[in-house]
Amino acid sequence: MEGLELRAALREAGDLRGGRVAKVHQVGEVLFLRLFSPGGSLVIDPLEKAFHRTELRPPAPERPPAFAALLRKYLRGKPLLSLEQAGYDRVLRLRFPDADLVVDFRPRRGNILLVVGDRTIAALGESRFSRADWEGPGDPGEGVGPGIRRALEARLGRPPTADELRRFAEEILKKEPRGFLYRTPRGPVASFFPRPDLGEAEEFPRYFLALDRVREEALFLGEARELMRAARDALKRKRRALEKVHEELQRAGRWEELQRTADLILTRLSEIPRGTKEAQVEGFDGKPVKITLDPSIPPQEHAKRLYARARKLRRALEELPLRAERLREETEELRALLAELERKPYLAPYLEADLEALGVRVPRSEPAHKGGTARARTFHIGGFRVLVGRSARENERLVREAHPRDIWLHARRVPGAHVIVKSAGREVPREVLEEAARLAAWHSKARYDTKVAVTYTEVRHLRKPRGAPLGAFAVVREEVLVVRPGGEEDGPGD
Repeated sequence: MEGLELRAALREAGDLRGGRVAKVHQVGEVLFLRLFSPGGSLVIDPLEKAFHRTELRPPAPERPPAFAALLRKYLRGKPLLSLEQAGYDRVLRLRFPDADLVVDFRPRRGNILLVVGDRTIAALGESRFSRADWEGPGDPGEGVGPGIRRALEARLGRPPTADELRRFAEEILKKEPRGFLYRTPRGPVASFFPRPDLGEAEEFPRYFLALDRVREEALFLGEARELMRAARDALKRKRRALEKVHEELQRAGRWEELQRTADLILTRLSEIPRGTKEAQVEGFDGKPVKITLDPSIPPQEHAKRLYARARKLRRALEELPLRAERLREETEELRALLAELERKPYLAPYLEADLEALGVRVPRSEPAHKGGTARARTFHIGGFRVLVGRSARENERLVREAHPRDIWLHARRVPGAHVIVKSAGREVPREVLEEAARLAAWHSKARYDTKVAVTYTEVRHLRKPRGAPLGAFAVVREEVLVVRPGGEEDGPGD
């Protein structure tokens, strides 16, 4: 991110000042800080040089890396006193009572440093830190990087002057940041102002939501690639199966020929010597016909076998077109899911069941938790424990292990996570149901919709249809809530 982009991101994160650190998670080298009172989250990605508010909550490792463990020691429970930028430079400082978290995007490889006083306690990269000017107001023109320069150049039709860059920087900073997501050959690009030079944009009400999409696609890209590879393999298998069906259809068209041959054998049986491989007899049209036989069996037995093959081919001729149509439909559905996965890698966990139902051999990773069982995301809302599935397999397990009187929620008619409120028959307040519904909406394909319908019912009203894929259940009795997706930042979760 450029200096001006960091300034816009800081502006959106400003109302998190005063929030206390509830959780510190590190996924790879991406750092997440969960805050409460006020609630919200921040993400720092040193490799992609990104900092912003976030609603993402990717699965975190059970054992935190050493750097995250040290940050927990110094920051947990401590209030965020201030969020500062060194002028318009690519250096940020998150101030806490006992330590500072310095984010330095100036080096070739971004860095995060834990600083106490003048001493660097730990760093994700090198412990050396070049001085930054935290006091001066800075010049907006200094926060302009190559991307913003290209945007102005595209508007002017020529390279901009230094004064024009400064005025452009001041102009775009005056406006409230909004999110614009562009698809470029180098990958998704998020901007806080319109960039016509990058093509058509997907728009978001907040800048950080567009940045979230970029972060999320990067975080889930590995899992999505595995699924895409498996889906492409399944497409090849279905194409081969369709080719085989067409070949079988051609063979099935011979059933009448086989039946006529059998009829002719029985009609001319007295003229066909036993044990012969080939016989020539008069056909039904009076012309000579050459018949090939099996010399190891009597001619009447050969005719019997021809009748059996003819009946089988006739049945196949009726069934194969239906099978071909089914394969064509599955191929189109699989292509559509594959295209969606390529556009939205973050849907990988929620499309597993649909892909598996279409014959995709979904890759299984080894469980990383004790007892060999993956741990669902856990939230605590209004005194109730709320579990959110991470995949089709985990969705299945959550439902099977739930109490019959627990509350089950799921975004309506779209792939998504199963959410279980561990109530065991206790009355669940409306506000708890709504927060759980917001989680179900967020962990679904509809997460970026303004409003999402969420089905909820007691687990006892779910049924598992015979042959249904993992995570697929029928709802016998349901009620519906319409909510805005979210809910991740409203309380601590594991």
